[in-house]
Amino acid sequence: MPHATAPSPRFAEALHALAQLRAQLVEELKQGQRDRLADKLQLDDAIACLQWCEAHSITASAKVTQLPETRTRTPSSEYRIVEDHETEDRCIWTELQQGSLPLRPTPGMLLVDAGLWPD
Repeated sequence: MPHATAPSPRFAEALHALAQLRAQLVEELKQGQRDRLADKLQLDDAIACLQWCEAHSITASAKVTQLPETRTRTPSSEYRIVEDHETEDRCIWTELQQGSLPLRPTPGMLLVDAGLWPD
């Protein structure tokens, strides 16, 4: 049976072009052009962001929601992510765990729908 080949990275060409630009900036820095350091650092950050998006299948069409402040403003009020197991019986619901701890998002966190699940 033939093996499926992995799709080529979505941002491969863009990352290649950015890597070439980065190499050019590094050469300019080696030649003493210290004013290029901010550009190189900004480019490093852009490359890392694009690589992160690639690793998590996030594209420009992803839907992003920033969690607002909680309506109840007390230290013990928090968001929780639960799986409902297709029931309205909250006793059966389970909270999402990250490792051995519940994942408790805080106001300001981003929820990203990368479109990996069909509608």
